[in-house]
Amino acid sequence: MLQSFLQCNSSGMIDCNLRVRKINRTTAALTGNLTFNVDLGRDIETSVDFYHSALGNNQFNKYPMKIGPMSLCDYLEHLWGDYRGYVVGFVPNVPEVGECPLTRRTLLVNDLILDPRIFPPYVPTRTLDDALAGWGQKWSKLWSD
Repeated sequence: MLQSFLQCNSSGMIDCNLRVRKINRTTAALTGNLTFNVDLGRDIETSVDFYHSALGNNQFNKYPMKIGPMSLCDYLEHLWGDYRGYVVGFVPNVPEVGECPLTRRTLLVNDLILDPRIFPPYVPTRTLDDALAGWGQKWSKLWSD
């Protein structure tokens, strides 16, 4: 279950207006919009690191599972196909697999509920946190959440 969405700093390239809201007592969803103000291509790199709280007490340690640094286009070509099916029902205009560059657009996030099947079966069931970051060759860090 989603607990919070902390920040999205982008230096004007990406604008985030996302928040987590409770749908009912047991379900939370991500809602809002994500606006790409410029086309994003091979010069943008991304990575995802995961942090695990074994006791569920918000003391997070880095978990060995991660998506290492790769260009945004490589991610869209090779990995996005594994995750797109979990997202497209909640965000209708997400990019297609292999679509590069990622063109300027606004993604409307309509109550995205995190499906536990998105994670491999060996991922622990306690609290996970992730850190998604992106940076460019001409710029420093472009966004993080």
